[in-house]
Amino acid sequence: MVGKLTVITGPMYSGKTTELLSFVEIYNIGKKKTIVFKPSIDNRYGEDIVSTHTGFKVKAHKISKSIEILNHISNNIDAVFIDEVQFFDEELINVVRNLIFKGIDVYCAGLDISYLEKPFKTTANLLAIADEVIKKKAVCEKCGEHRATYSFKITQDDKEIDIGGKEKYIALCRECLKKIKVNKTL
Repeated sequence: MVGKLTVITGPMYSGKTTELLSFVEIYNIGKKKTIVFKPSIDNRYGEDIVSTHTGFKVKAHKISKSIEILNHISNNIDAVFIDEVQFFDEELINVVRNLIFKGIDVYCAGLDISYLEKPFKTTANLLAIADEVIKKKAVCEKCGEHRATYSFKITQDDKEIDIGGKEKYIALCRECLKKIKVNKTL
């Protein structure tokens, strides 16, 4: 028996982590053995937790390199949950394949594109091998419609990997992003 891969993606504030943690809860209610991972680079809400922007959280193992995930896997694990996959190295794809072929279900959540509108390679590769893709949208910060698919950086530095929240990023729909690019103002 093989496992399945579900990838949850979309812009910031679209509920990716909320969806991921809801699957953790479903498995836990079903008395399944789960384990949650997060990248060590992301310490916004603490060192050993994955949390939504609204404060729902679960205990997690922080990982620097994808291969470290395998060190935490025992024979009785039913499902693995990985948050913020865009911050992991591309070896994550091989780690996920390994887990799936061991019969473990894997759920991954992460941004699909950077604020520069470039795909994150690790997320893109996971999307390519996924059994199920859940594409989330956020409420656009400008027009208020639930159609935002972009994370727009409002701070002036140009670092592509820059951990942050509302102090650095907003969600925008394509129409509002176009207006901002044309007018060059928020």
